[in-house]
Amino acid sequence: MKNLEKLRITAEFKEAIEAFNLIEKNDKILISYSGGPDSTFLTLLLLKIKKIYNLDLSIFYLNHKLPGSLDSEKVKEFALNLGLKFYIYEEDIVKFSKENKLNIEEAGRIKRYSLLKEISSKYGYNKIATAHTLNDALESFIIRFLREGFSLLTPPIKPKFRKVIRPLILTPREKILKILKENDISYHIDIENYSLIRTRNKIRHILIPILSKEFNYNLEKFKKFYLRIIEESEFYERKIKEDIKFVTEEENPFYLKINKEKILKMDSFKKRELLKNIFYNFYGENELGREILFKMEKILENDGKIEVKKNIFFISRGNYAFFIKKITNFEITLKEGEFEIEGLKIKVKKDKERGFLPQNILNEAKLRLRRSGDLIETEKGKILKLKKFLENKKVPFYLRDHLVVLEYKGKIVWIEGFEPFLKGKDVKIEVIRWN
Repeated sequence: MKNLEKLRITAEFKEAIEAFNLIEKNDKILISYSGGPDSTFLTLLLLKIKKIYNLDLSIFYLNHKLPGSLDSEKVKEFALNLGLKFYIYEEDIVKFSKENKLNIEEAGRIKRYSLLKEISSKYGYNKIATAHTLNDALESFIIRFLREGFSLLTPPIKPKFRKVIRPLILTPREKILKILKENDISYHIDIENYSLIRTRNKIRHILIPILSKEFNYNLEKFKKFYLRIIEESEFYERKIKEDIKFVTEEENPFYLKINKEKILKMDSFKKRELLKNIFYNFYGENELGREILFKMEKILENDGKIEVKKNIFFISRGNYAFFIKKITNFEITLKEGEFEIEGLKIKVKKDKERGFLPQNILNEAKLRLRRSGDLIETEKGKILKLKKFLENKKVPFYLRDHLVVLEYKGKIVWIEGFEPFLKGKDVKIEVIRWN
């Protein structure tokens, strides 16, 4: 791009990188790109510092197939002009939102982050860069204020969360637009960003201008407040992490096990704060509201189960409580190759004399997760329910729905971690789990 050399690195960009330790030498960064001014500016600034930090940069684009979405070919052209590797996906986000009972904005966010995490894990990106600005932080703060899930101890958008970094988080959008215009750098304008059907757009185009005009409130004032929230939250997080470590017995991407005896000795507020922060730290950035936290506290004391977010359950049973993430079931025909499913990698290969299944079940048997009513044949003619088998083998209830099984002719013939019920020496299955 001819104007890249003239483009200046902003003070706010430098400030964010240094203050929050966002970028280090030899980082491999996947940039979440939409084609809009913010993500265009972010991509160009990261290119400006590529040599300084020896960065490996690539861009990701999800075409939502909504009116006004940027054409995928234009993204490809943008990436090629800059010499960047690219990952382009398309998703009917309206269909996805209806299937999952989500609004369009939430559906797009969930799908986008899911793919970003999947790609970064698969191809070794240690960081994901998103183009959130100071304006986005203010808008998110107001949205949280208008809704019930609000705490001054949690920033509306974190500068850094797990792999995700936000180098533009201290930069006002108006400054980005001004610099792009000065350098004659074009970008895509998404008409959906002007639709007043969306809450965020109402805040952006109606409420914030009123706050500015009638109350002289501006982004500089918000920035001071935002930086103070971050400082306070970092202090608070250090303490809460010690408490989380104290009550946590086991953790992995699929479940977290909590010692009830330790947490029940705490006062009511501390219980709820711990549960909220355990969820926040292990499952994402969405805060849990007070109503759901009070329900969780009651379940903690009396045993029970509740779905706290889609496919994430809080269960209290006996001496322990659990956060359990339900994996979407799948069905894969058994054949040679590698298969990746939501936190799992399954390898199937022919391995004469070292396998444990017969070759004749290839292309016939199905890999999947456990279902209600599954049957196994433990010995010739002896039929048993899979649930009963797992109970007899003392497999914890919170692990049973995550085990990969193999169905053949209506029965389960192999369960991950166990010897097969249908023995052979030709086919080997390996299940690898990662965070």
